[in-house]
Amino acid sequence: MNYIWSVIFLAAFLCACCTGQLQAFGTALTDSSSEAVTFLIGLAGIMAMWSGLMEIAERTGLITKLSRLLIPLTSFLFPHVKNPQTISSIVLSFMANIFGAGNSSTVFALRTMEKLDEENRYRSEASNDMCTFAVVNMAFAPLLPVVMLQIRTDAGAEDPYSVVLPSILTAACTVTVSILACKILERRH
Repeated sequence: MNYIWSVIFLAAFLCACCTGQLQAFGTALTDSSSEAVTFLIGLAGIMAMWSGLMEIAERTGLITKLSRLLIPLTSFLFPHVKNPQTISSIVLSFMANIFGAGNSSTVFALRTMEKLDEENRYRSEASNDMCTFAVVNMAFAPLLPVVMLQIRTDAGAEDPYSVVLPSILTAACTVTVSILACKILERRH
């Protein structure tokens, strides 16, 4: 990735030098850097809020209760997972994705994958449950895209909530297709 960014930067710099736009290049560089910092600070606040809410939900036992409620779904998706902590971790990751806290869900997804790897006895080949989790977790489109709503609001969108219905439809389609693909491939293997 560092090479890619280096090539892009050098190409832009050389283009600016050749066209006599070096001052515009410097101005664009500093302006976009300050905009990036402002954007990241806004996202950091959202991520902190969602991470905190998920941590509270986990510590208060809400996730455990939700895990019990979702046992039919989790046992269908992950038939070999029996550890309640792993199931809770799966639910945490899915909930973070469902509510659009994408970057926050990475922490939960990594924790879940570690637990699934432990149940797989650290084999070099991923288990079906690990593959299913990775595919379904990546397929989630948020039902309530909080980060996208924040970005659209900050950008001055006339109706920032107009993405909610398409997001729900996308989530339903992508998750359904990914679950079907996983289950078909599990039977073949």
